[in-house]
Amino acid sequence: MIGEEIEVLYEVDSTNEFLKRNYKSFHDGAIVVAIKQTAGKGRMGRTWYSPEGGLWYSVLFKPKVHLNLHVYTKIFSIAIVEVLRKLKVKAYIKWPNDIYYNGKKVAGILSEAVSVNDRVIAIIVGIGINVNNDIPEDLKDIAISLKDILKKKVKITYLLDTVNKHAWNLLITYRNETENITKLWKKYLVPKEGDKLKVKVDDQIVEGTVLKIGDDTLYIDVGGKVIGVQSIHQIVE
Repeated sequence: MIGEEIEVLYEVDSTNEFLKRNYKSFHDGAIVVAIKQTAGKGRMGRTWYSPEGGLWYSVLFKPKVHLNLHVYTKIFSIAIVEVLRKLKVKAYIKWPNDIYYNGKKVAGILSEAVSVNDRVIAIIVGIGINVNNDIPEDLKDIAISLKDILKKKVKITYLLDTVNKHAWNLLITYRNETENITKLWKKYLVPKEGDKLKVKVDDQIVEGTVLKIGDDTLYIDVGGKVIGVQSIHQIVE
C-alpha cells in the first residue's frame, strides 16, 4: 500500500532528496510530506516553487519486480488528472509529466531511481500540486492553484489520500500491462499523435506533425524530416 507510513516535515530542501538520503529508514510505500520545500525539484534539474499551502510529497517504492521509471510517472499523472476531474477541474497531462489546466501548470511529477552497484533498489516519485498556495505575480501566466480554479480551498489531506489510493489501484491493476498504462496516459495527453506543433530547433521555430509520442521524446515530422524533441521547453505555445 501507499501511505501506511507517513512522515511530515515542516521544512525540507526537497522530499525527493530527503528520501534519497534516508530511503533505508523507510518501508515500501512510505510517504514524506513537506509543509514547504526550500529547493523543490522539477524535471531536468529545474526548481519548483513550493511554499506553504501546496501539496509537496514523495512516495518511496522498493519494488521486487523492476518497472521503468516512466511507469510510475504515468500512473501518478493519470491518478492526479482523474482525481482533479472528479473535483470538476478539467486537467490534462502536458507531455511528458506536468499536469495543466487551461494552459497553466497545476502539478508536476519527478520520478528518480536509487541504484547500488548498477542495481535499482528504490524508486522515489515526487509530486507537487498547487493547492491552496498563492501563485507569485511573476508566475501567474504559467501556473495556477486549485483554490484559484475552484474559488475555494481544497482539503490537502483529502487530496493526498485520494491521489495515493487511486495511484495504488492503477499500479495493482496495470503493473503487468504497462502498454495499457501508456494508452490511458495518452488519453489525457497534450499534444496527441497527429497534432500540429511548433517547436524550437537550433534557435529556429518550425512547425511539424507529431508522428509518435515516446516517454522521453516527441518525434515530429517537419517537412519530411523527423526530429526528436526532448524538452517541454522546446514546444512553442
